[in-house]
Amino acid sequence: MSVSELARRADLSKGTLSRLEAGGGNPTIETIAAIAVALRLPLGDLIPTSTPAIPMLQRGTPDPDYSRQDLLQRIGPGVLTELWRVRIRQAGGLVDSPAHAAGTVEYLLVSRGVFRAGPVSALSELHAGDFLVYPADVPHRYEVVDGPGEASLMMTYPAMNVGVAGSPLHAETP
Repeated sequence: MSVSELARRADLSKGTLSRLEAGGGNPTIETIAAIAVALRLPLGDLIPTSTPAIPMLQRGTPDPDYSRQDLLQRIGPGVLTELWRVRIRQAGGLVDSPAHAAGTVEYLLVSRGVFRAGPVSALSELHAGDFLVYPADVPHRYEVVDGPGEASLMMTYPAMNVGVAGSPLHAETP
C-alpha cells in the first residue's frame, strides 16, 4: 500500500505519515489508532512493547465456576507462526530438538500429563494448565514425566528467515 493510500484510509496527511515513517514526531494515540484501522491491524500491533523475558512459566489455575478464556500470549506482526499438537504416549517419551533459526520462540500449553520442557540447560516441570514460553534457537526438549501427555505447541519464527534458501527452518518435528 502506498503512503498516499494509507493517508487516505487513515484520514491523515501524507506529510504526517512521512514524518512518522522517518522516525520523527510524537504521534497521539488517535493517530496510531487511525493507522491501525487503515491497516486492519489491532492497535496493539503498532505500539511497541518490551520483549517478555524468556523462558517464562505461567502456572495453570484451578477451574473456575464459570466459562472463561485467558489470553496467554500475544504474538506480534513480522513472524511466521506454526501450531502443533504434541502427544507422547507414555512416561519417558521425549522429543529432543536441535536449535531452530535465530529468534525462534516456542509456547507450550500442557493439557494432559506432566512434562519436563524448555531449553536443555533450564528444563521446567509442567502440569496440565501450565504454559511455558522459551527460546527455541538453542537445543530444547519436551518429555513426559507422567503420562500419557498432550500439549499444544506454538512456534514463532522471525519472518525474515521464512523462505530463504538454506534457512535452518524445518518441518519434520517441532
